[in-house]
Amino acid sequence: MTLAFALVFFIAREGNRLTRDRLYEIVIAIYTFSCSFVLMYLPILKGDGEPCGTFGTSLSVWPFMAFIVLLIWIIARKKQWRIRRPNLWLFFIFLTYAIYTLINPYNMARRQTLVEVSYLLSFAVFIYLFANSFSVKSVVRGIYMGLAVTVILHFILAICYPVLGMESVVKLFDNEAATRSEERVGAVGTMGHPNVLGTYVSYYFTFFAACFFTAYKRRESALFAAMAFIVIILSASRSALMASVVALVGIVVFYVYRRYKLLSFQSILKGIIPLGIFIAILLTGPLSFLFSDVEDLDEMTTSRLMHYYCGYEIFQDHPLVGVGMNSHLVYLVENSSAVMLEQVFDAADIWQPEEFMFTNPIHNIWIILIVELGLIGFLPILVFVIWYIATFKRRTQQSQNRYYNILNISGLGVIFCWLIQGSSDWAPLTPQVLSLSLMFLALSLNNHYAAEVHLEFETVEASKRRLAQESQDETIENEDLLKPQLT
Repeated sequence: MTLAFALVFFIAREGNRLTRDRLYEIVIAIYTFSCSFVLMYLPILKGDGEPCGTFGTSLSVWPFMAFIVLLIWIIARKKQWRIRRPNLWLFFIFLTYAIYTLINPYNMARRQTLVEVSYLLSFAVFIYLFANSFSVKSVVRGIYMGLAVTVILHFILAICYPVLGMESVVKLFDNEAATRSEERVGAVGTMGHPNVLGTYVSYYFTFFAACFFTAYKRRESALFAAMAFIVIILSASRSALMASVVALVGIVVFYVYRRYKLLSFQSILKGIIPLGIFIAILLTGPLSFLFSDVEDLDEMTTSRLMHYYCGYEIFQDHPLVGVGMNSHLVYLVENSSAVMLEQVFDAADIWQPEEFMFTNPIHNIWIILIVELGLIGFLPILVFVIWYIATFKRRTQQSQNRYYNILNISGLGVIFCWLIQGSSDWAPLTPQVLSLSLMFLALSLNNHYAAEVHLEFETVEASKRRLAQESQDETIENEDLLKPQLT
């Protein structure tokens, strides 16, 4: 119903101006908007009641799978099948990962592994078709429209709860989310869990920050970024808040000050010091309530450390090949000593381990990756993360395409969010939030987007000059209007 309303809104807003390119942007906006609904999937083969990993136990149809049909139609009818050949090296790497994790002799939940493999393979096909169907201009404009509606919806829901205390909105999109209002006061939006909402919002917060820093709809982008940051605060997700702040700092350091030396006097005086003061005031003042509950922090820290210890035990058993994608929780249940964990938890005076340890994936995506893939599968991912950050400056300098740079900056924000948020939670590995983060990363690495030229996209410097001139003209106009009154 919400998606139908959004479709009518987008089309009605265009009126007679609806061109083919604009229609493409609306299609992209609708897809992007659909990613924000945690239950927007159709299970086709449900798994049994065994503990489930970050991807669950059921094969499902996700929104992007339905859009694949539309993309094939666009490529066939409008592009006459003129598409770029896929990168065979990437296909070979993914196929290698899939085969070695499925035949892994230590994998105790191959059906769950198949769930993750099918999702990632389908998403790879979707991104390939997506990048061949639209220009980078249509992609960015469409994503912007979709995320603009998303942040407005999330902002309204976050104001309703917890600000206004309207608990009825908590279960609008997920009935199970209603229990969250009893456990913790934090907005769940459309995502069903405060941490998942905070993680998802942190990604499009960096997108709007990227739009602001590249002078694309600067005023609107600043407003949407501010709204997104407020939603993150109201979600009460400490890890998402810290990830967003670090991502913003990373964007400023790697993009805004890319023409200056990081440790130069100008960078320190005008950038690093003011930003550090702002963050310190923010965390010690208005947001201090998130870190003031020492008992809650101690409890969550203890439980996470115990989870990390479990990951260490799994890694010690199978350091090279791991235990298979999406299956570490099954392995943990079958091979861990609940008696030992109960003794530790009793000493720490918190809940029994089976209520947390054996029903939730390890709260650290990097530990999950290394225990499920082993060193053989984890090290290439680590190398990719380092390579992405190391080559970011070169990619933005080589490309004169500001639309592409928006995707590139958003991808950098995603990486920083993974490094911070992913170190204390498993939400970044859920399919719901991966649909947005992987899209930013994949599109930012599309060299054809980097090569596109869009002359109508003014540079940051040109935008600043235009805004200054408009402000000056407005001041002169106001002075001219006041002169007759004064005389």
